[in-house]
Amino acid sequence: MDSWGFLVIVSVLSGLAILWIVGGYYQIRYYILRAHEPETWKCQPKRHLRKEQLHQAMRLSSMNLAIGGFLSGTFIWALLHDKFPIPIYLEVAEYGWVYTIFSSLLLFVLVDALAYYAHRLLHVRFMFKRYHCWHHRYVATSPFVVTAMHPVEFLIFQGTTFIPLFFIPFWSGAVIFTYVYALVFNIIDHSGVRLYSRWPWQGATMFHDDHHLHFHVNFGQHLAFWDRFHGTHRRTGRRYGVDVFGGKGEPDDSGDKDDLVRY
Repeated sequence: MDSWGFLVIVSVLSGLAILWIVGGYYQIRYYILRAHEPETWKCQPKRHLRKEQLHQAMRLSSMNLAIGGFLSGTFIWALLHDKFPIPIYLEVAEYGWVYTIFSSLLLFVLVDALAYYAHRLLHVRFMFKRYHCWHHRYVATSPFVVTAMHPVEFLIFQGTTFIPLFFIPFWSGAVIFTYVYALVFNIIDHSGVRLYSRWPWQGATMFHDDHHLHFHVNFGQHLAFWDRFHGTHRRTGRRYGVDVFGGKGEPDDSGDKDDLVRY
């Protein structure tokens, strides 16, 4: 049960199951059953992926998650067999509930921050044109666009967000929850469906949909704090586009007041 091959297979199948169950739910509920009324639910009602684009996104997302599952399964095997020091603990009693709760919150914040900065790195002109443009081919998103990206980009995200696990002791349950949560809500954020979260820290899907529509803005994953802190949250009265790098847009002569877009 703890052999390398078994752990890799379970990890790969788990990632693919999340993609196809969560993604399939939104695909069927909206893109099939409500395809006749996109103006009532779609973030971009007049823009749709072509069938070949959707199939391409399905293949690419599945391939990258399989790669991620291979690496995650290997990581778990190395942890269980003490192949290199990883301070993840299996029992809460090792550090107690107070430490476990606060360190779990810290992990969520760190992973979110690292995802933001990795994403901004991918929007540097060279990185965008070489790698990240693959993901931005999908201006109108769908649930299966979530990891439809260049494999190098996927590895950058996975490698960057795994960094805290090598330096700070975290409970294994919190680690699993954090990364599953990130995948599920990234699928939802890429769904192209206009949704609002009940969780105060989790923004509306329009936030990330605007990232695909306007390109170099709204880089955050779950928390809006990083974009607001760095001034990369989309604003009215600013012009954005594929060639407007930097995350802060350019002055717009539309006459609109320069203010944060409310989601």
